[in-house]
Amino acid sequence: MPPRNTIGQEKHSYRSRSLPHRFDTDKPIFITYRLKFTLPRSLLKTLKDRKARWFSELKKLDQREQDLQIQELDRTYYRWYDELIASHVDLPDTLKRKEILDIVIEALRFHDGLRYTLLAYCVMPNHIHVLINPLVQESGDIHPIAHVTYTWKRFTANRINKLMDRRGSLWQQESYDRMVRDEAELASTFEYIIQNPVKAGLVENWQNWPGTWMRKYP
Repeated sequence: MPPRNTIGQEKHSYRSRSLPHRFDTDKPIFITYRLKFTLPRSLLKTLKDRKARWFSELKKLDQREQDLQIQELDRTYYRWYDELIASHVDLPDTLKRKEILDIVIEALRFHDGLRYTLLAYCVMPNHIHVLINPLVQESGDIHPIAHVTYTWKRFTANRINKLMDRRGSLWQQESYDRMVRDEAELASTFEYIIQNPVKAGLVENWQNWPGTWMRKYP
């Protein structure tokens, strides 16, 4: 596990399309982005059914517990979604090709130590999880997270489209990002990333998945 992070006070904001985001200077950011594809109706129905059951169970709780659960709804919904796209047989699996995986990893590592410290990643067949620690630039600000993901997508889209002799958008425009708030969440985020291919049934041990990496600490 990485050394203890300090807790920063200064915040930095950016706007990704219409959604505001706020980040501390020294807290890691968990990012997920995926290939551009249409979600199958069966997957959307499963998500809808899960959400309906979730709200049905929510009504059985007292008000305090309801409030706590609602605060975590976005993350819960995200994890359902992530689980389903990781294992759905009708979705593309482009990123598992070695030559494409190599391009993605090259992009993630390119600004490691310059714009951010790369802490962990998992390249799944159709989506990517990344954990970074943004680095303060000479301006005193961190490099905008929206631009970090944009450069990953632009570089890889150009290279992969050329390799596959295709044109058009490769990545879904929106990405998911979340600031890691404390040490407990940092540990659970590391675990979530490296165990993703195991939970999807792709390997039995995370170390056997070629698209998974975690920074080693003394």
